[in-house]
Amino acid sequence: MLNDALHTKLHPLLAYTLLFLIYTSTFRIFATLPLESIHQSLSTFAIILLSGYYLLSMFLNFRRSRITRLDILMWVFIIVNFLAAFKGHEVFGQPYYYGIMAQRSVLLSLSGILLISLLNKGWITINQVEKSFLYISLSLLFIFYFFFLFVNPVKFTDAEFVAYSPIRGYRYRFQFALVIMLLFYSLFKISHEQKSRFVIIAIMILFYLIYFLQSRTTLVVLAITIMIYFARNFTTREKLRNTMIYGGLGFVAVTLLFSLGYTSLFDKYHLLYQNVFNVFLGESPDEASSAVRFMEFNTALDYIKKNPLLGNGFISNQWNGGWHDLLGYFYPVDIGILGNVFVFGILGTVVIYLPFFYSLSMSRKVRTNHVFFKTCEYMLLFFFLCMFFSAVNIRDSSSIIFLVCLLYYFRYHYSPQTDVYSVSPNPVTT
Repeated sequence: MLNDALHTKLHPLLAYTLLFLIYTSTFRIFATLPLESIHQSLSTFAIILLSGYYLLSMFLNFRRSRITRLDILMWVFIIVNFLAAFKGHEVFGQPYYYGIMAQRSVLLSLSGILLISLLNKGWITINQVEKSFLYISLSLLFIFYFFFLFVNPVKFTDAEFVAYSPIRGYRYRFQFALVIMLLFYSLFKISHEQKSRFVIIAIMILFYLIYFLQSRTTLVVLAITIMIYFARNFTTREKLRNTMIYGGLGFVAVTLLFSLGYTSLFDKYHLLYQNVFNVFLGESPDEASSAVRFMEFNTALDYIKKNPLLGNGFISNQWNGGWHDLLGYFYPVDIGILGNVFVFGILGTVVIYLPFFYSLSMSRKVRTNHVFFKTCEYMLLFFFLCMFFSAVNIRDSSSIIFLVCLLYYFRYHYSPQTDVYSVSPNPVTT
């Protein structure tokens, strides 16, 4: 009787509302829309609830000697990020409060632990988690298209989600992780389940990325991730066939655009990537953003030499103007793995990468063609590769750990027979 009550599903409306709140806070959806005040309130509320929930669950688990490897990984991850608050005080004199508050995304990572608990108790199902992701990411895609097509970004020049460069002009930089996930999800739906309707979604996202977003890092990392998937999941015959089909279509499309005189976009990308290439060759880039990153590299190297092992900490924008007033135009996120070494040091950066290696170990032991599992797996690979070019973990750590927790669920609790949930009576202990 008690067991039946424990595994009673939530009413669908309540379940989807809860999942909506989890997704929006974990992936910082409102932070990069004209809804920042809602994001601040929601994230603060979520941190209080998640911290209280996790402390209570830890107390109960300690009493039952049920500490999982995921718990230990979470503790280490939180400690390393909070160590950045200590180093920020030690190196730059920032009060601890600002350093800890700047790492709020780390505490939002606890949403993944909450999700596993809800799944294991049977209050929600993995199908509901998947459907929530699909509905939210599709909604975001249409919202992003609406802004790009009908709202001039000049109205939000002081906002975080609008950037300017001489080549690309003003453009929106929304929190795009869920839409990238939707692209992987659509591609896997097409290749694994032959759901042709997802072709439209995939084309819409690719067009958005290439024509509107114009992010060099995103496109390069996305291409590498898709090629890895392509190499791992298709036979030699399928690779040749798909290369000829899709490569041929791409060649025809590019040739058609050139023949019609639409070459400005190609010229723009040629200049953007040529500037990056010039930086690697040690030459002076023509583009302002590439030149700025070149200066950021040099600034980071100077400080890394002083504090190589534990780094220099992280500075909040709410304290004395943030990085800009301390070091001029300098943002660790811009310079990838070097930015992580600057903030966390060599030792901290190694720890920051542990969730990815833990996920790789788990995913190798999962035998399923579940499209949502594949989506989480390759989205984590996308994040991993992005961190070499842009330190996305500094602002997206909650999204990364959330995906790690979903892989953990598939590894230890998911039951293909029921396709809903399976409670593991013996959690993995250390």
